[in-house]
Amino acid sequence: MHKKKWTWWVSSLLALMLITLTGCQTVQGLDIAGVIKNDWSVTSSESKGSLQVEFLPGDISRLSADEQEALSALQNVKIDLTNVKTQNATHLSADGTITYSKGTIPFKLSTEGTKLLLSIDGAKKPVVFDLLGGSQLSFLQLLPEALQEPFGNKITEIKPAIIGLILANTANPSNVTVESVTDTVNGESLSLQKAHFQLTGTELASLLKKLFSNILSDEAGLKELINQLYDVLSPVIQEQINNGAADFTLKILSNKQLAVGLVYPRVREFLEEISASLDAMLAGAGSLEQGHLPIQALFNNKSAVQMDIYADADKQVRKQALSMSLPLPNTSGASGLKLSYVSETWNINKPVTAASVDISGGALQVGTEASVIYSFLNNLDKQSLIYTLLKNDLKVTKKQVSLNTTGPATDTPQPFINSDGFTMVPVRFVSETLGAEVIWSGELQQVTIKDLLSGATIVLKLDSTNASVNGTSTKLDSAATLHNGSTFVPIRFIAEQLGGVVSFNDDTRVVTIKRD
Repeated sequence: MHKKKWTWWVSSLLALMLITLTGCQTVQGLDIAGVIKNDWSVTSSESKGSLQVEFLPGDISRLSADEQEALSALQNVKIDLTNVKTQNATHLSADGTITYSKGTIPFKLSTEGTKLLLSIDGAKKPVVFDLLGGSQLSFLQLLPEALQEPFGNKITEIKPAIIGLILANTANPSNVTVESVTDTVNGESLSLQKAHFQLTGTELASLLKKLFSNILSDEAGLKELINQLYDVLSPVIQEQINNGAADFTLKILSNKQLAVGLVYPRVREFLEEISASLDAMLAGAGSLEQGHLPIQALFNNKSAVQMDIYADADKQVRKQALSMSLPLPNTSGASGLKLSYVSETWNINKPVTAASVDISGGALQVGTEASVIYSFLNNLDKQSLIYTLLKNDLKVTKKQVSLNTTGPATDTPQPFINSDGFTMVPVRFVSETLGAEVIWSGELQQVTIKDLLSGATIVLKLDSTNASVNGTSTKLDSAATLHNGSTFVPIRFIAEQLGGVVSFNDDTRVVTIKRD
């Protein structure tokens, strides 16, 4: 499974996990389902929160000096969000800081619909993340382009219905207690009911698997949710038709019964893929994928998850506290990972005005594709603390490509040695894996590669030994060529231009490119 798909499924699973953790049954007089529904139905509020990530001490003897330095730098990381103002479902703003061993990085963020605007200390210009773009939702691809952005905004209107469907198919964890407490929220002493949830990763996995099984069996509930989504999108569809849009798909979608029948199988397919991803993670698949925390460790019996929810007399959530402890393999240098999150909320459903990140002077537009980190880094001052954190401490650009020159056929084009004796590699696969964009022009018979980290542009023409690097002509060892439907180039040229180092294992016949 591709990395960006894993990223999307993992994000979806973690969001569902927080809801699943709370269950849906009334416990000791507290209507937990009602509390959760109220929390997800809040239209406006003010809040603050803090996330702390801590690596617990372990055996660092197997780590290199660089790895030990990185682990030390990231031993304790804290993200604080203050002055969080939720104006409505599509507009929110917050001030924040990221604090770790080398210092503190201030930032501001705001949302406009499905777009997140981020201004961070050390960035040349603000960044706009499209939170929906690149998600690869199969049912979203059914919508005409004119509906895809409104879809993201409109789906917030049926958020309570989505939560209702999840809660209707969720069981309570076995260890849930409720007690009356007095606690402080934004300096105000309140009488609250505290629901405490505690479970192991094994039980959490069981709850999530049961949730997906129940939802996939709840055809009526799923179709009713799609009906509600259609109802909020219908005015947008009709407006597009009235304005003369000629897209045939719009005419199909104007028929509610036909539209629901068309979308339902794709929504079901999406849920089945998430469920399959959960099963794969529980089996350990994808756990070694570079750049990912071992998410599946959350679901074993050595992991512990605890959550406290504090509700007031109106069944509104006023405080939350979540903690997770995950074991890590001995080779990581840490014995475990501890995540802690706390938040408190006030001015619920009262008039609140969100601020906005100023992008009038321009912004970097990015999506959720795997290469986004390279574009983001290229937008940073290389002397800034945020650049140091990402590039040197988190090593987000560290990549490795391994290709077998004699192995069995796979989906990835295999390298070969040409008649000149040079090893040729598939330019698109190698370039994109190392963080570059590749554009093919059939008319010009050329490939344009843009290194998103350095900003360098490389242009190669088929059957030519000349290449252009940032407008300067460069000689190739051997001409770029078309082989089995893919463009291949000399390995050392493409690796060196993208900051990589090449190695070759004579025994296994595997060629490897590493980029730091």
